[in-house]
Amino acid sequence: MKAVVYTKTGGLEVVKQQSVETPLPGDDQVMIEVKACALNVSDYQRFQTNHGKIPVSTYITNKMMGYVGKPLGAEIAGIVTKTGKNVTHVKAGDAVFGKTAGTAPVGGIAEYAVMDADRVCLKPDNFSFEEAATVSISFDTALGAVRKANIKPGQKVMIYGASGGVGLFAVQLAKVAGAEVTGVCSTRNIEVAKSAGCDGVIDYKKDDFTKTDTKYDAIIGINGCNPMKKYKSIMKENGIFVGVGDVSQAMKALMASFASRNFTYYAGAFTKQDDYLQYAKKLTEAGKLHTYIDKVYSVNETVDAIQYLLTSHASGKVVIKTDF
Repeated sequence: MKAVVYTKTGGLEVVKQQSVETPLPGDDQVMIEVKACALNVSDYQRFQTNHGKIPVSTYITNKMMGYVGKPLGAEIAGIVTKTGKNVTHVKAGDAVFGKTAGTAPVGGIAEYAVMDADRVCLKPDNFSFEEAATVSISFDTALGAVRKANIKPGQKVMIYGASGGVGLFAVQLAKVAGAEVTGVCSTRNIEVAKSAGCDGVIDYKKDDFTKTDTKYDAIIGINGCNPMKKYKSIMKENGIFVGVGDVSQAMKALMASFASRNFTYYAGAFTKQDDYLQYAKKLTEAGKLHTYIDKVYSVNETVDAIQYLLTSHASGKVVIKTDF
């Protein structure tokens, strides 16, 4: 089969379209013909450089996660072609969505991919394959963060990073929980943050988000780089900050949690919400969950898509249409 492969650690020149062996499902797995794959942070973060060079940490991560030599992508949607003998909730011909198999999922930008049975669900009827592909890792992470914040009806919640893939889902989930939501994002993404449900939006390019009279019950910080004391200054006495996303953000929140019960973190890559796909489908079909796609690229434009993510603050998700 054809696939877009991360051939070795390096810049975008290492991304190649190649013929690779077609995967086969195990007893508790599903094989699908991939129709669309949404890019996530691991698909572009490995190409980030420090003074023009790939950092040593990327080489270490690639070794630990087994990324090299594998197709890029993990968040997928498509049509079931084969199922393992223990799989009963989907069958050949079903349109499904979810993520590729394993704890370090890869293999999504390919003609075919394998998914673990508990990470595949029937696609919502009102979603295209491109839309469905965006509702996997990003939604799972957002749901975990919102649940960890224990948001209650009527509470005031801030989502720092409200216009990215995780942030837009976090906004919607906080609204479903009954919160009053303030989003923080850049100038170009204000309107999309409002459309997701933010009651108010702070433009961090123009305004200091801490210059407010509001005290928040919960703050979810997604890939932020602010000192924890800034968040602390606008939290209620019993408020909670949940750090989500990149290592620096999660580490800051983790370190702060040793000194204050107001801080915690959610490591989406190492935890999971068992019901997240079914819950996403339920909300979607009830009209309470919407996807936000910034751009859709052909599979032949995968390098361009990654370059866009590296150089832009995307409003929502970037999706690859697997039209080999």
